[in-house]
Amino acid sequence: MAMNSGSVNMNIRGGLIFPKPGVLSQSPNVNISWKWYNEQEGLVEWTFQNQSSNQVSVILLRNGYYFGNAFWPVYVANPEFGVNWATSLTPLVDNGVNQNAPPLGIVQFTNGSRIVCFIFTLAPNQTWSMLEGGFSYTFPPTNPSLYEVQLDNIGQYCISYDQEQVNEWDLQTGTNYQGYSPNPNTIETVLVNAPSNAIYIQLFPYDTANNGACTGQNPCIKEIIQGIETDNIRLIINGIMCLLSYYRIGLEDILKKKL
Repeated sequence: MAMNSGSVNMNIRGGLIFPKPGVLSQSPNVNISWKWYNEQEGLVEWTFQNQSSNQVSVILLRNGYYFGNAFWPVYVANPEFGVNWATSLTPLVDNGVNQNAPPLGIVQFTNGSRIVCFIFTLAPNQTWSMLEGGFSYTFPPTNPSLYEVQLDNIGQYCISYDQEQVNEWDLQTGTNYQGYSPNPNTIETVLVNAPSNAIYIQLFPYDTANNGACTGQNPCIKEIIQGIETDNIRLIINGIMCLLSYYRIGLEDILKKKL
């Protein structure tokens, strides 16, 4: 996905996964549509339209994953993207399609698993648009589906990210951006609950979001303990995979310094 920021030609990028085309919107209150903003540059314009008389918050699933779940450590670490953590569910501010950027938050699914992605909150009858890049005529946006989310909590979370998505960003864009540091870090943000019909999808398996501030405890171990306490096998497996990645990256850093 791609986002423009003033004179800086940096965009929120997408298009890692491309399933079969189709349109399915699960939200009864908010409509989603897209059109080419600049097809040659792979930029599309998304438009969210709240047709109800109530404030509504949604997440967007398209191209096989949730908007914002790829490359979010790069977005929040680099101010030119204009992306921040949501600390409340307040309606999006319209700064113009070239400047608009949604906030990030934590989404919890019915199986207890969590992801970080964009949360779009719209006032009654509000229409709001933004740009996303990384597409092409061959690989346009596909299967856009909206799911309404409900606020669960606002507080501190220990959030860590999979370094692989930062590496993937640099590979796709030819840049040398960094994710936020330290990793993990204590973040004040919202936790929202996804509906039961929302499919759990996480692109990078070693992202974690645990309750409370970060401590000296390894976040991978913390996730394993949380899984044991809640009888959530998926969290336990994710924690084990996280540990394997954690020590693999540490070993790679050592080898790079020695070679």
